[in-house]
Amino acid sequence: MKPTEFVKVNGQFWGEHLKGVAGHLPVSHRTELPGPMLFPRMMVLTETPDWNILELVGLSREYRTLEVRRQKLGSVEEYFGVGDGTAVMTLPGENLFKDATIATTAGRQALTERFPAAANLIGDEFVGPGEELLQFAPGNYSTFDRTLLVHTAGDSLRAHWVNFAIAIHRSEPADKYLDFLQSYSNARPHLDPIGTLSLPIDPAVLKADPFESTYLAHGLQDSTVEEFLDKHEEILLSAFGATKLVREPALGDLHPDFILERADGSHVIGRLELPVVDTTNGKKRRRVFRLPVQESAAELATYADYLKTADNRSQVKSKYDVEVTDPRLLLIVPSQEIVTPAPGVEVVDYDTILRLHLAS
Repeated sequence: MKPTEFVKVNGQFWGEHLKGVAGHLPVSHRTELPGPMLFPRMMVLTETPDWNILELVGLSREYRTLEVRRQKLGSVEEYFGVGDGTAVMTLPGENLFKDATIATTAGRQALTERFPAAANLIGDEFVGPGEELLQFAPGNYSTFDRTLLVHTAGDSLRAHWVNFAIAIHRSEPADKYLDFLQSYSNARPHLDPIGTLSLPIDPAVLKADPFESTYLAHGLQDSTVEEFLDKHEEILLSAFGATKLVREPALGDLHPDFILERADGSHVIGRLELPVVDTTNGKKRRRVFRLPVQESAAELATYADYLKTADNRSQVKSKYDVEVTDPRLLLIVPSQEIVTPAPGVEVVDYDTILRLHLAS
C-alpha cells in the first residue's frame, strides 16, 4: 500500500466511523455509557521504508474533523521504541494489545514508584528486560488499543499512552487494510467503539480550559509558562502524586519552569517543551519543540548540579519551603512528537499526563 493510499483509506474510515459514533452513542445511549465519551483530535500518519503507522492522538469532549499530520521516519522501531539490544516484545504476524501496558522491567518499576495513578491503567502486562521496547518482524498488523508504552534506555525514560495506533506492513493492499479496520470495529462492543474513550468522571472536569489546552497544545501558543502552570496545577499534582507546585523558581541564575513536591517527600524539576511564551526583559518569545531533546536535558542537568550543594539547597528551602535532594528531571512534550530520550531525564507527553490525571 502506497503512503497516499494509506492516507486515503484512513481519512475515509475514521471520518465516517467517528462521525457516526458521535451522532449516535452520546445521544441514544448516554445513560448506558460509563461517563462522557471522548474523541481523538489528530490523525498522525507515519511512513517508514517498510511500514505505515497510524496513531490517533489527543482527546476532545466532542467529535471534530480530525487534523492530519504526515511524517517520515527511518524505521518503525524508531516510532515505538528507543535503544538497541534485546526487545521486550518481538512482533511477527498479527498482534493486538488492548487496555495493556508494554514496558521494560525498569520502566514497569518506574510506573509504580513515580506515577501512582498508573495503577488504574496497567491492564494486561507485557514486561521484560531490554532497552528496545518493540521489534517488528515481517508480518502485517500490530494494533495498540489504549496501551501504555514505557521505554527505558539506561537511566532515561519515556512514557506514552496510546489511544489507538496501528503499524501495518507496506506490502498489505489498501482494500485488505480497510477490511481489517471494519472487522475490528464491528467486533468491538457497541458501547465501546474504537478510537474513543468513555470514563466514569464528572463531565464538569472536562469543561475547564486545562482539559482543552492540554491536548495537542491547543490554546497554548499565547500562554506564558506562569499561565500554563496556573491552569494545569491540579493536573500536574494528581498525575505525579504531588502535594505542592513551585512555579518558575530561581536557582541562583537558573530558572526551571517548576518544582513538584510529591507526597513521599521526593521532588520533580520540570521544563515545558511546549509552544508556550517566554517573557524575558519584557520581550515575548515562543518556545519551539526541539528534536532531540538534548538541549533541555542539559539545562535540567544544571539544575540538578546546583542542588548538589548544601548552601544552594538551603537557599531554596528558605525561599520556597522545599528541601530538594536528588530530584527527578522531567520534560513535558507535545503528544504527537517523536522523542529521542536523554540520559537521566523522564519524557512524558501531554496525553499521558492528562490520562494519568483522569485515572487518579
